[in-house]
Amino acid sequence: MKPAISCILGVSLALLGTSASAQLYRYVDDKGVTVLDSRVPPEHVARGYEELDAQGRVRRVVEAAPSPEELDAVRAERQRQQRQAAEDARLVRLYGSVAELDRSEQRQLGQIENQIATIEGNLLSLQLQRENLLSRAADHERAGRAVPPEVLTELAGLDEDERRQRSDLQRRQAEIGVVRAQLTQQRKRLQELLGD
Repeated sequence: MKPAISCILGVSLALLGTSASAQLYRYVDDKGVTVLDSRVPPEHVARGYEELDAQGRVRRVVEAAPSPEELDAVRAERQRQQRQAAEDARLVRLYGSVAELDRSEQRQLGQIENQIATIEGNLLSLQLQRENLLSRAADHERAGRAVPPEVLTELAGLDEDERRQRSDLQRRQAEIGVVRAQLTQQRKRLQELLGD
């Protein structure tokens, strides 16, 4: 066993003792064994290797080639950065300053609040129409007559209108929170970009 180790050590020292112009490389082969050689076989280049000087010191490290997953991650990160840069440019072009963003927020929220006020007015009008129709239906029933089908049809139509208006009201109320959240994020990013 000792003669084998001495032989390997002797070969290694002989390789290291070659002229200063000789290149030595250290790489790991298929079996996981570290190899010292004057060249790196092409099948091992992708795994990375070290270039050594005549004294066996590492002159340069050639990193392993990235895996397909690593390349995909790099590509995805580059695309994310490009999207962010485009969004940043759009944000600065759209607002220009935080004060301008604040004015835009007031306008947007004001529009939504006006829409909510209109919907609430519509709901009040529908309620008055409903009360009127119910009163007419009650008059017919008190007089012992059947409620006319058109009154029942109008009541059903009012119910449907009211359902749509309430649904629209909920959407508009939720939209206020969404707009505020978006503009808060945009304000924070704009402050970072402009240094405010």
